[in-house]
Amino acid sequence: MTAAPLLSVVVIGFDMERELPRTLLSLLPPYQTGLPEGAIEIIVVDNGSTHPLARDLLPADEAVTVIRVEDGGVSPCRAVNVGAARARGRRIAVMVDGARMASPGLLSAALMASDTDPKAFVATLGFHLGPKVQQISTAEGYDRDVEDALLAGIGWPADGHRLFEISALGESYATGVRTAPPETTFFVMDRERFLAIGGFDERFASLGGGFANFDLFDRALEDQDAPLIMLVGEGTFHQLHFGATTREGGIRRAVTVAGQSLADIYNAEFLAIRGRPWVRSTRRPMLFGAVTHPLVPQLFFPDVAS
Repeated sequence: MTAAPLLSVVVIGFDMERELPRTLLSLLPPYQTGLPEGAIEIIVVDNGSTHPLARDLLPADEAVTVIRVEDGGVSPCRAVNVGAARARGRRIAVMVDGARMASPGLLSAALMASDTDPKAFVATLGFHLGPKVQQISTAEGYDRDVEDALLAGIGWPADGHRLFEISALGESYATGVRTAPPETTFFVMDRERFLAIGGFDERFASLGGGFANFDLFDRALEDQDAPLIMLVGEGTFHQLHFGATTREGGIRRAVTVAGQSLADIYNAEFLAIRGRPWVRSTRRPMLFGAVTHPLVPQLFFPDVAS
């Protein structure tokens, strides 16, 4: 058996034949830079896609394993945990939304940041491809053809940091890196600690997992000795796939005949599971990274830039 990798990356996909190949390309060398040979493994979990994910759609690389979960429902939580159970790395990364492309230094920066403390929870900002968050841009004519043209216009994947030129900060990350976000699109932490805190709580069974990401973020930081480290200069970039919270209207769109929004349902589910309303963390993050593109200062420190 080959030596265990430094990092296992669990990526969840559902009906993402267009998006997943680009995501995987962005998570593997040579696009990902600064990684020693054999440093990572990628575990793609197909969470019951309408058409099972074909392995030949993905990069022909031995470091990519594809698993299919048939009983995950409309939430990614079980799929994450199934993938995590297969992970061999000392550290684990989770990308709940497999439509998110990475910047080229994301994995090496996350590993270096996690080396600073064995309990570190290393998180990223999330961006949306397009001129605005996709909840808004899709109502203004943004579609997959426009997105493909934007990517072609910056010559992607030649210089992945140019993704900052065609992206907008996601709603959860509007305050940048100087305050704790409510969630993260991609994180790295010690695999044993991830398993010890229970992984993703599979009781979050609503569409898209509800506030499961928020909940994992909270539980990872319950230990006050566990530092929150936010990466600067690296992030993830959401491709349009009309997901639960990124389609027109987003989390505020009505989804029941009674007029309940996704936010109403997600808040009620969190309250039922945790016995309290969700409250945003006040933890002050440590910062780790570099200015990888001229737009980094205004994107990562918007309160300062304004």
